[in-house]
Amino acid sequence: NMKILVVGSEGFVGKHIVYFFTSNNHQVVGIDSIVSSEYVVNYKYIRVLSLNYNIEDLIGSFIPDVLIFAGGSANVQLSVAQPNLDFEANVTSVSKLLESVKKINTTCKFIHFSSAAVYGNPQKFPIHEDDTINPVSPYGWHKYQAELLCKEYYNCYQLPTCSLRPFSVYGPGQNKLLFWDLFKKMTSNDAVIELFGTGNETRDFIFISELLNALDLIIKKGEFKGTIYNIASGNETSILQAAHILKKTLGIDKEIKFIGTERIGDPLNWKANITRISELGFSSDIDLEIGLKAYVQWLKDKK
Repeated sequence: NMKILVVGSEGFVGKHIVYFFTSNNHQVVGIDSIVSSEYVVNYKYIRVLSLNYNIEDLIGSFIPDVLIFAGGSANVQLSVAQPNLDFEANVTSVSKLLESVKKINTTCKFIHFSSAAVYGNPQKFPIHEDDTINPVSPYGWHKYQAELLCKEYYNCYQLPTCSLRPFSVYGPGQNKLLFWDLFKKMTSNDAVIELFGTGNETRDFIFISELLNALDLIIKKGEFKGTIYNIASGNETSILQAAHILKKTLGIDKEIKFIGTERIGDPLNWKANITRISELGFSSDIDLEIGLKAYVQWLKDKK
């Protein structure tokens, strides 16, 4: 039975983390700046109004064994428009949390949710954790800076830290990004669906439950030396293929048209090398057709 503190507990990934660990009888406390609508049983949620909170004051006698940072900002376009705000959300916040954990419990495992955005447009595939870092957005740069902070606190203070680089995570509870947009467009009155890019861009999609399995394995068996872990399925799927799978799942036949323009900050191709998490016992068994069935079910129930 562990004590787990989840920062960013009300986001898409955060909610799943809270539910997963409370269901497995761990003691979970969540911190976030948004009003929570879905309360999980046996779960204490603390709402903060700004990033400048003092974690020690908030959690009182609750001394976490694991701190999971799934907060910050995940809006690439916003990071391009306002890099200073993105820095506050993704770097300053991690710096403050590491400093707090150093005071509260130096054996607390600190897990930072970074992003595959740190790789930018890679030179070779599949992308390994040790490959070149070359972000194409302020968001990617800031995630990398927060990873360096995690390494710093391990190297200088022996604080057990690691950073996870999720690729394209999807599943029930997600109300933005590609599949959400596609679902809205496919169920609208539009005859033709327009999407950015050419359709040949690729992503490495991973279903949310598999991310949770990977996270659980890392907590139990992972290395916490400022270590980096790719979180992905290891499969490459083009946006066109993914759109067709969703179309088939919905049973809707609309024309999909790619308008050719790239959005700033969007990488072209992604495929992860998942050897590092596989060595901990991870395997990806949920293919896109199965995962999208579950996601579509959630979207339909939600309507």
